[in-house]
Amino acid sequence: MEKGLHYTEVISSLVKRQTLERADAGLRSLALLDRSRKVRRLMDLAIRDIQVEPIPSCLGEDQGAILVSNYPSVSQSLRAVIKVGCRLSGERPRLKAIARPEIVTEANTLLKVLGVDRFVFPVHKDQSGAYRLERRLVKEVLTYLGRPGNVLWLSITGRTRGNGLLEGDLRTGAVLFALKKGVPLVPMGFATKERKGRSRVEKVRFGEPIRAPRASTVGDFERADYVIDLTRLAMCQVARLLPSGQRGDFEDAEERLAEVKTRLGID
Repeated sequence: MEKGLHYTEVISSLVKRQTLERADAGLRSLALLDRSRKVRRLMDLAIRDIQVEPIPSCLGEDQGAILVSNYPSVSQSLRAVIKVGCRLSGERPRLKAIARPEIVTEANTLLKVLGVDRFVFPVHKDQSGAYRLERRLVKEVLTYLGRPGNVLWLSITGRTRGNGLLEGDLRTGAVLFALKKGVPLVPMGFATKERKGRSRVEKVRFGEPIRAPRASTVGDFERADYVIDLTRLAMCQVARLLPSGQRGDFEDAEERLAEVKTRLGID
């Protein structure tokens, strides 16, 4: 009798899981953001509490770019990125993000219906617990950036500590992708405001594009420092778009920016 009940429970659990998986797949297959420009316009209107500055010309319909920003929180950054993506010109969706896999695996019903899984390159933790780009994912991102008009977003540090602007958390992936594909880095600042004890993005600002010179003239020994300085340059430009108190380690962004430009030989 007990064995029979056990088998019944196992079968019931399997059927329930399969039903949920089919329902989940059905929701994701709708992929509304991918299907209709009108849906993207409606989504833009629905996220009413975030103000977005006019989209700069460097993000025009045929212009590829890498958006780099601070990272106030996973959910708030995602909402801001979705709104910016809905604002980009063109009939097709043009923005994808490098983000934690939980964005997809723990997506709510709305995000599933919108097809958020189609717009995320999920980056997983390695054995040390740090988020790393797998070789396969790197190839997918490079292929994506090779198509005219495609835009990639990622946090400059990959962490939410210090509003995503702590120098100790610096990541060079954005610069390496930009150098490899010859596309500009476009600084983007998520300015926040406290509401009911939580920090929420209220405004998105854009900075001047950073067109990194080719590193072919930089020697092997200097290359690592060169890439790090370009990343610091991007961090300074992002910090300049934010009010005082939201700049993490870059409250003195203007001074740091001048120092980095001097080292890079940029006027």
